[in-house]
Amino acid sequence: MDALKAMWETVPPATPDDLARARRRLIEEMGGRRRLITVPRLLVAAAAAAAVVIPLTNGLGTPAYAVTRNPDGTITVTVNELRDPAGLAAELRSVGIKADVSFLAPHTRCAGPRFAGVDPSYGTRPHTEAELKWGAEHWRSLQVIKAIPAGHRIGIHPEYIRPDETLVLEIRDDQNPKVLWTLGAWLAEAGTPVKPCTPVRD
Repeated sequence: MDALKAMWETVPPATPDDLARARRRLIEEMGGRRRLITVPRLLVAAAAAAAVVIPLTNGLGTPAYAVTRNPDGTITVTVNELRDPAGLAAELRSVGIKADVSFLAPHTRCAGPRFAGVDPSYGTRPHTEAELKWGAEHWRSLQVIKAIPAGHRIGIHPEYIRPDETLVLEIRDDQNPKVLWTLGAWLAEAGTPVKPCTPVRD
């Protein structure tokens, strides 16, 4: 333990530029991805980040993400770090949500179209007369996700998801000291495929 302590004391503190470069490098090497509801950025105490491999939790010991089923049937997703989208999709499946999750680097988006949306919110089909009359605020893609202002959380309302529909989440790093990420969320038609995310410049 003394040897580790002595070794740690020889590591110079990282500058803000060091941390920003290390973060960009990690995102690039991980093929990181992120993307339209904004959430405050978690302030993480990071020391010598340029020389340290990022663990499965952030510097405060907080899990990268958590999925919770609430007594009212809603699902709360907390996203502290944009890592392991497949793991987050698996966690959502475990609570009954068929999901496709993509994490995006800053200033990127998934090339589209990736899937057939259940309503015009994704832009893969025109508005019908009924949809125009009913109003966009009633489209299920816009109702299934509710922003939770406190923390880095997303509220999912499963009652708006029909059997075999896929909840598509594109979460993008904002590189903003006040905003952790932005979210795009849509529903893909039941029984139709969702293509893998190919990040392109936004």
